[in-house]
Amino acid sequence: MEFFTIILEKSSSRQVLPDNFVKMLDGHRPQNMKLRQAGNGLGKLWDVEVVFDTDGSMYLDRGWKQFVRAYDLRHGYFLVLRYDGNATFAVKVFDTTMCRRRYQDDDDASMLCLFFLSIRLCLTPI
Repeated sequence: MEFFTIILEKSSSRQVLPDNFVKMLDGHRPQNMKLRQAGNGLGKLWDVEVVFDTDGSMYLDRGWKQFVRAYDLRHGYFLVLRYDGNATFAVKVFDTTMCRRRYQDDDDASMLCLFFLSIRLCLTPI
């Protein structure tokens, strides 16, 4: 499953996950997840604690703040998270220019930037 989220000011300490993702887990309530930069399968894995509130909403909690800091995630950044079915998310980060952020050992970010810029140009009124 793949979904996106946008970094808001309140998401710097924990990140809510979509209800449909929680439903897809079919009652399984993991205590931890791992995050990694997409496109870098051998990169660092970040351990993040998962918490649920009383209404069943699922959050990435302890460890999320360190991930945000390490990847310099800022207000308005767009993240695409792909769940691999093994308690791991591959995360793609797009900044406010609509381009994928380049990180160490990330070789496909530049092509995605060109793609999003072309879409942006197509959607801009003349």
